[in-house]
Amino acid sequence: MTDVVEALALRARKILQVQKEAGEAIDRDAITRIVELDAQTFSLMTRQPVSSEQKEAAARLLWTVFVTEQGPALTLQDKERPAPWYNGDRRQPGPFMQRYLYKLEEDGWPEDSIRELKDSTARILEVMDDPQRPGNWDWRGLVVGDVQSGKTASYAGVVNRAADAGYRIIIVLAGMHKILRLQTQKRFDKDFLGYDTNPKTRRPNQPMRTIGVGNFNAQLIVDSLTMADPNGDFSQRMADQANFSPVNQPCLLIVKKNAKVLENLNNWIARLPAPAKAAPVLVIDDEADQASVDTGDQPFLEDGTFEQDYDPKRVNGEIRRLLMSFERRVYVGYTATPFANILIHDERSANDYGPDLFPSTFIVSLTPPDDYFGPAAVFGTNDDPDNPGLPLVRPIDQTQEGWIKEKHDKHLKPRFNNQDVIPPSLEEAIDAFLLTCAARAARGQEREHNSMLVHVSRFVDVHDEVHRQVEKYLRETRAMISNGDRETLQRLKGMWESDYLPTTDAVRSTVYGRNIIPVTWDQVVSVIAESSDKIQVITANGKSKADIDYDAYKEAGYSVIGVGGDKLSRGLTLEGLSVSYFLRVSQQYDSLLQMGRWFGYRRGFADLCRLYTTPDMDDWFRYVATAQRELREQFFEMAQVNATPKDFGLKIAVHNVLEVTAKNKQRHGELRQSSYAGEGKVQTVMFRDRRTVERNAAITDDFISKLGGGTDEPRRPGPGNKRADGTLWTGVPGREIADYLKNLTFPPESSQVDGKKLSTFINDQLGMRPPELTDWTVFLATGSKREVEIAGRRRNCVLRTPRPPRSGQQLPEDRFIIGTTLSPLDQAIDLTDAEFDAALTRTNEERSTNRKSPTDVPSGEFIRKVRGGRPQNGLLIIYPIDPDEAKVEPTDRPVISVVVSFPDSDAADKRVYLINSVRQRELS
Repeated sequence: MTDVVEALALRARKILQVQKEAGEAIDRDAITRIVELDAQTFSLMTRQPVSSEQKEAAARLLWTVFVTEQGPALTLQDKERPAPWYNGDRRQPGPFMQRYLYKLEEDGWPEDSIRELKDSTARILEVMDDPQRPGNWDWRGLVVGDVQSGKTASYAGVVNRAADAGYRIIIVLAGMHKILRLQTQKRFDKDFLGYDTNPKTRRPNQPMRTIGVGNFNAQLIVDSLTMADPNGDFSQRMADQANFSPVNQPCLLIVKKNAKVLENLNNWIARLPAPAKAAPVLVIDDEADQASVDTGDQPFLEDGTFEQDYDPKRVNGEIRRLLMSFERRVYVGYTATPFANILIHDERSANDYGPDLFPSTFIVSLTPPDDYFGPAAVFGTNDDPDNPGLPLVRPIDQTQEGWIKEKHDKHLKPRFNNQDVIPPSLEEAIDAFLLTCAARAARGQEREHNSMLVHVSRFVDVHDEVHRQVEKYLRETRAMISNGDRETLQRLKGMWESDYLPTTDAVRSTVYGRNIIPVTWDQVVSVIAESSDKIQVITANGKSKADIDYDAYKEAGYSVIGVGGDKLSRGLTLEGLSVSYFLRVSQQYDSLLQMGRWFGYRRGFADLCRLYTTPDMDDWFRYVATAQRELREQFFEMAQVNATPKDFGLKIAVHNVLEVTAKNKQRHGELRQSSYAGEGKVQTVMFRDRRTVERNAAITDDFISKLGGGTDEPRRPGPGNKRADGTLWTGVPGREIADYLKNLTFPPESSQVDGKKLSTFINDQLGMRPPELTDWTVFLATGSKREVEIAGRRRNCVLRTPRPPRSGQQLPEDRFIIGTTLSPLDQAIDLTDAEFDAALTRTNEERSTNRKSPTDVPSGEFIRKVRGGRPQNGLLIIYPIDPDEAKVEPTDRPVISVVVSFPDSDAADKRVYLINSVRQRELS
């Protein structure tokens, strides 16, 4: 069935591509219609009948190809950057890139994903330098993707484009284990070299076997100094024997991230002739947050700079030596967990090693397709109650089962109820894998690979014990299935009906269910014996000498249960991973995400995936998914304002149990509390365009109209019986304040005031027991400038003069910035006389400790602390700014600017963030 479906889908895809290029809409109806019509032609030409099931399967494949959506990558770029060069004809895919794009199409990639990879790789090339430009240059960048989202496909595309552009030495740093390096070498054999570098498959006196991109154009010549063999890493002996000629053609090295291997590479490079060292070099660092980050404690000098006479940790030092060996060099790190990379101090360098690996030149954030099966999809996020995650997680009570204790050593002998067997939860997980393999076969995916992950310990001796127990259970269950054991089949049928059917129904209504083909129990049970017989149990850990050889089973499909630890937690791809059994407890964000090998793409079988883990791990993954989403939102906000990596003040939400990354990788990070409780949020960036100005004014009209009359020229607290210009309302419900702030439009650059986040915080406080921020004071300040209408009444605007942006600060033309909206005494407008005196006293006490003279205006900090005695009361100040003085587009409406003053609160959720060196400078 699979051959007919793939052939039919490939033919129909060509027709649909022509229609799409002609501007026709490609939707499900169009796809179904073309498949139906072409199936008749296909049958006549091949004399093979095409069933309705095959036509439906082909249509579903094409739904993924044409309906899948993917957004553009985001880029932050430094002011010191390469001059523009990658445009015009040079930007068009050359012969290397073109044959790579052909291969992706043949592999069934969605049209939108191919287009986006074509675009994002071009954008990465344009922030690198022109390899034809002479002289010395050195650029450092970072590309952020998602776990199992296609990062390797992205940097394979970058390498192909780089070869077309003229980069001649391409070095890929690929993982810390032989298996990971070998996996990457095999991938590049297919995606860049076009030939098989495995010496065992080469016949004597015969050229290397053409594979992958070589099938589209075998005339492109690339040298490789490494091979697709477990021992095929870089060696000086092999390099000396090779015909290394980087001046004339590209040369590829896939190198394990190991200090000794890198040292040997550097020693060999040191002996190269000058023309070779002048060749432009591209270094791709896969999993750039692992091993590459210097964890040493480089001393600071008295002037705040770093001691230059310093030796970094070995891998970091060898990577920096490698870069400094060439005159023209670009370093591009790739990672899904960039926490450690952006926590590198951005000013760190050392005499013999050059600058550290902070991505000072560019940061590119890749956007996955909409059906990427990632952390937010699987677990949901804490900040989005409408996204609880897919119904795929199954809880394990690790303590009650007692099979493997959370804390153990290599001598542990896993036992359930003192018996040498696996626990019920793992039995259930293996049963689920048996059903998943059978269901995929019933759906016509019998030749697809299937994998199950068992990750319960980091100790290889424990892996051997687990392997033996898992194999015993699988062997016994498989025998029962083959013999038609009634009890076993009834157990599996019960799981199918109680778990699989409702889960499939739930997933089919989401983007992950686009090409799911429903099957019945009768269809599943008819193939379960055959699909179960294909399953093998393997161990993948530090003792393993070989990788998981999916290629050897590409015709029949490989079904495997992999038991392992670190090798299964980073880089290693488990093809068709569907069931994961996960007990290993890591208490670091980056490690947790990287261990999630179940992330990726599950097209056609997302509903069959299961994750068995503890409730704590479920909660932790959801928290980390939330933190990761917040980080991506920061990328988006910075990209919107054309910020640079040097402007990228990163903050990462801190968990009370988990660490963001290893302690020695965050030594230059600093903890800061970030809650709105006790803070005054002042808007200083406003829109200049008429449409937004008038929209915010109209929203303010509606809000104020509902408040009623109010008190004009209210008395200010404190001595003198002074009056304030404006109108005051009290007892305004917190929900109305939250809605008003949420409805206003704020510029992305308005980092102090984000309406949605302020609204969320207020609603959170309203939901506390007892509730806070329930009753607000609203003050509409007025001045002496232009008279405008607000809520049906004529009022005078206040004067706030725009100022030029600070040095290095970029602001779009339709925005303007002011020093501050707030008049200091306005923040005290809702205090009693006694509260005003208390705030003023505390203000002057602090001033005296800093040898400052007394003042008669209390500071905002102490105003908010005093108001903390009644945390149910917040203050909103609205300033209508004169549109003429602000030089906005002509309008008779004021520019609305707000200040939100929150009372101090001991009960508020005061989140703590880890901030990097750039943000520390911003806040100071």
